[in-house]
Amino acid sequence: MGCATATIKYLVFLFNALCALLGIGVIVVNSIALKDVAEEIRPILIFFIVIGSIIFVISFFGCCGAIKESSCLTWMYAIILLIILVLSCVLCFVYVHHVDENQLARTELNTAWAKQKNGTDAMSIYQTSLKCCGIIGPNDYTQANITTPQSCYDSNNNSTTVSHSVYADGCLDKLSEFYEATFRFVRVFGWILIAVEGAAFVCATILGINFKNEQRRSRY
Repeated sequence: MGCATATIKYLVFLFNALCALLGIGVIVVNSIALKDVAEEIRPILIFFIVIGSIIFVISFFGCCGAIKESSCLTWMYAIILLIILVLSCVLCFVYVHHVDENQLARTELNTAWAKQKNGTDAMSIYQTSLKCCGIIGPNDYTQANITTPQSCYDSNNNSTTVSHSVYADGCLDKLSEFYEATFRFVRVFGWILIAVEGAAFVCATILGINFKNEQRRSRY
């Protein structure tokens, strides 16, 4: 085995290790985000989790192919990696260009607000966790002739007094900011994973060609 082949072999090991770690990272980040997003965005995150799981598993194919110097295993790994690379690119492109965090937050809050006006305290989960009141602000309750719920109040306790003040911010801005921060991590992991997948695919392809050439030369 030549010096160039050995170098590429070690690069395949390196990129396989990175793919495995990033696959775990994608699974963890999207699993955490999955608990806090709306129903319509969950299929995309689930798809990311599936891709991360597959990448973690096929990393072992690449390692086995490199260790055994098997062109068959190496090419199988490269082909599967190419398929996942294409799927990841399509998914990230759709994810970046078609997910509007502000519109997603607005739709989710409008649904909760409709339930709130029907007597269900659906806004409380957002108001308590995000420390906000109403969609745009506390005046939403006044304009709708609804009593401001307890979840809109910030209780400040000290040793002598207890004061209550209404949260001044609306939940739309707060929820939009939350989604932007959450999806930013998902996007970053997605694009980093694509970059590592691309590098691993190039190295695996070169290694597969070298293994094939060595097998051909050994017959003569």
